[in-house]
Amino acid sequence: MPKTDVIGHNLTKFECGEGYKIKCDIEMLAAQCNSNSSCYGFNTNGFLKSCASGCDANCCYDTTENVDLYIRKGFLPPDDWQNDINSGRILYANPEPHFCFLPEIANGYLGTVAMSASLFQSGLFIGKCGNIGKARLPSPIGGSIVTGLLIASGLHFEKAMFTRRYDMNDSIVEHRVYISRTLKSVMVLEFSLISSPSKSVTFSYSSTFDPLNQTHNPEIICTGGGGVEIDVEFTFNPKLSTSSMYVYEGILLSRDDHNQSIYITICTQQSNKTLQTITLSSSSSIQLISTLASSIDFGPDPIDQMTVTLEAINRFDEAMTKRNILFQEHVHAWKKLWKSGIDIEPLEDHPFVLPKIIMDTDKNHENDTVITTFSRSLDIAQHINSSMYYLLSSSRDDWPYGISPGGLASQSYSGAIFFDMDWYMMPALLPFYPSHAANILRFRYNSLEESNNIAKIFGYNGSMFAWTASYFGRPQGCCDGKGGWENCIEQHITGDVAVAVQMYYYATKDKLWLENIGWPLLRDIARFWLSRITKTNNITYSINEIMPVDEWCDNTQSKCGDIGVNNAIQTNAVAVVSLIFATEVGNMFGFDVDPEWIQTAKKLKINFNSTTQTHIQWDNASLTSSPRNYVCPEDVLYLTYPMNFNVTPEIIRNDAETFIPITCQENAGMTGPIHSIVWLLLNETLRAEGEFNRSLQACTYGEFHVRNEVDIHEDIIGGHGFNTHFLTGDGGFIQAVMMGYAGLRYDDKSLLFNPLPGVVTPATKSIRLRNILVQGTYSFDYTIDESAVHFICSNLYENILCITDNDNNQWKITSNESSLKFQDIQLPIRVDLCN
Repeated sequence: MPKTDVIGHNLTKFECGEGYKIKCDIEMLAAQCNSNSSCYGFNTNGFLKSCASGCDANCCYDTTENVDLYIRKGFLPPDDWQNDINSGRILYANPEPHFCFLPEIANGYLGTVAMSASLFQSGLFIGKCGNIGKARLPSPIGGSIVTGLLIASGLHFEKAMFTRRYDMNDSIVEHRVYISRTLKSVMVLEFSLISSPSKSVTFSYSSTFDPLNQTHNPEIICTGGGGVEIDVEFTFNPKLSTSSMYVYEGILLSRDDHNQSIYITICTQQSNKTLQTITLSSSSSIQLISTLASSIDFGPDPIDQMTVTLEAINRFDEAMTKRNILFQEHVHAWKKLWKSGIDIEPLEDHPFVLPKIIMDTDKNHENDTVITTFSRSLDIAQHINSSMYYLLSSSRDDWPYGISPGGLASQSYSGAIFFDMDWYMMPALLPFYPSHAANILRFRYNSLEESNNIAKIFGYNGSMFAWTASYFGRPQGCCDGKGGWENCIEQHITGDVAVAVQMYYYATKDKLWLENIGWPLLRDIARFWLSRITKTNNITYSINEIMPVDEWCDNTQSKCGDIGVNNAIQTNAVAVVSLIFATEVGNMFGFDVDPEWIQTAKKLKINFNSTTQTHIQWDNASLTSSPRNYVCPEDVLYLTYPMNFNVTPEIIRNDAETFIPITCQENAGMTGPIHSIVWLLLNETLRAEGEFNRSLQACTYGEFHVRNEVDIHEDIIGGHGFNTHFLTGDGGFIQAVMMGYAGLRYDDKSLLFNPLPGVVTPATKSIRLRNILVQGTYSFDYTIDESAVHFICSNLYENILCITDNDNNQWKITSNESSLKFQDIQLPIRVDLCN
């Protein structure tokens, strides 16, 4: 048994179970854990834990069967949280995990890690090309109560709120934070007295909000940094401040690429005293409101500090007039979002809640131990809800500034936007929230001017999207168009955007959007690829000196990253799709279409071994199997999903059998979902479940399901550093459920379902997709179980949508559930407007 758990707590070595002389007796393990001050739980595989609920990597890593999980009695969740915990609507911790694994609280415009010192605005960057990063701001809702005992921490999905509860001599005080969904610049810090034997309680609160000095920022170590980072210099404005509003005006310490100054103003009720004394009476609560505005609220043109400040003050005044209904409006907005989503119904023998065993391990006639059973089905439901929560927290439909792999509340990846947004996050949101997906692509559309400039610097035409993009698509690196590595030659990103445009249009059939947003993107992308190809001869065209999506392409990290490879399979494939779809859309609207686009698409080299019926990664690629030869994160399998490009069942199997075994194990958030979907297409249910398990758990840490890009276990090849939070993994996991087990797809005809009959996620009776939108408007619910698929809609859309199977049998979707047994239908089945 390991000596420490994943977050470094020292645990007494206690070896039992298979391979050891001692069996893992529950009562003995409980007594052993009770004698260790760092241990708050264990399972019957013999692992001690320093977390008391949920599943950390040391307890349940790669676990597929239920295990008994011990919890000390004093660390059980509050009674009024229990129902929501048991249904997967609250994630609970006691004790709290390391602060690197606390959850994001965000609304797509502003974001912070719960209780942390750092605040981020989506789209706000500091620096110029070559040294661009997400700008860190001081958070007015960061801090902790330092009196009493922390007895519970909870992330409430339906309320998008983080809560702590403290025991202060039998008085229970609640500390909660949220960022308003409706008034996007409003942050709220609250304290209330839940119960108390006395009339009032006084406690100390340590605030991290110190805008004039900014000495608090321990979270920087969570992304591999060190020290305190100050990006904005703030001053206090006494003239505009009042007794109930403090005004802090700031300026970024570095001008942007256009030599503009960027201003930020924070208006807050929170003082800059770091240690505060707070008194609560039994009938009152304390609410502290803050607002923010910055130059980017007004677009890319220059703006002065006073204009920004007046906007922040106006936002503060509006929030104050609504202070009594702020929370209700916020919860209502999230309730509307949660109308859509994914429900898991557990098997009868794998319920969400299982019987508990109460024990007295020290034989003092007082129960000190609770034994509960880890619920596999509840774990899956919790991960679905947490992944969707994190995706929604970092996105909205009225703020088109892109989403970084690290999410909104992190400086991971410097806050830059990668193809992860287009291929992992956008597809996960698209069936339920097409307006959020459209906003993601609006970022790409708003980046066209900058992307055209990048192409010119490189000597190309059209638009070349930055591999790592910031504000309005400005590049993070490779500023002069010279050099290798990702920022210069990982150019598949440009074609990845075209695939995302195609995906969005297939889902929504929004021709107005396609004409005004999609077409300009496709046109400029096609022009880029036409200028990027090399005409080897009249038969075959090439794209040379490119860094493929497989960033471990040469394993020694020397040649590939420096000079690139020729005809990388995924790059050439997305280029072909770009050119073909641009031609189709241009012809649809009667726009000028270069005939060379379609000719180039036909001649572009797609590396393929006709003898083995297997794709080849690039010219002269080797498949020698060795510990140093890995695909990472993914490559050929993208042709099967999401692209469905140049594949047959035979080719899919050959590609899977060839490349999955040599795919890196470190990045389960990106690779596991793709592999799970591919194995399900091949009816390989056990292999699919193994990859699904990796997607679920391998890089997820702490009770709040904070993902890391790489697995930090020492026995996994690859990097082992922090890079939290990895939102890409959340998008991938949702796709594994929705596109894998539920079988959802889009093509040029319609939305369709092509699941593997009778196969659902482990320990699950059924999967329900709530409020899927056809053409972005018409909603229905879809459920799959072991014997059938089921459809239902509200009265509003009754008899508007029809189901058609592959034999052209048709059924209307009504407010009475339609159940279609697999034996009676021919898959795939399509859902579209009735003729």
